Amino acid sequence: MNKILLASHGPLAKAMKETSEFLLGESENLYDMCAYVDENSKDLQKMIDKWQEEKREEDTWLVITDLFGGSVNNEFMNRAATDSFYLVSGMNLPLILAVLTQSGDLTEESVRQAVSGAG
Repeated sequence: MNKILLASHGPLAKAMKETSEFLLGESENLYDMCAYVDENSKDLQKMIDKWQEEKREEDTWLVITDLFGGSVNNEFMNRAATDSFYLVSGMNLPLILAVLTQSGDLTEESVRQAVSGAG
């Protein structure tokens, strides 16, 4: 099953998730991870470790981060070499909506199309 994780510094990921669900309806496949918003979210590595431990191998994940070169993106980039997920930076609403409304499985090509269509 396709799963999308929105990850950001501060509450941007949560706001993008809420806005996407406002427009398209609730999605059981859309998740958010907001770093540095409180004591529990200051340890980014721990948050990502928990996500990696809980995700199911049969799911296909796309992680969309807010800022290329930022700590959130860099931590996911470090893990991309040893874990199986697609990673895109530059979170924006058109990209999220494009991915949520596409049919079929997430593939490298479908992710590239969503990125090029949202830019």
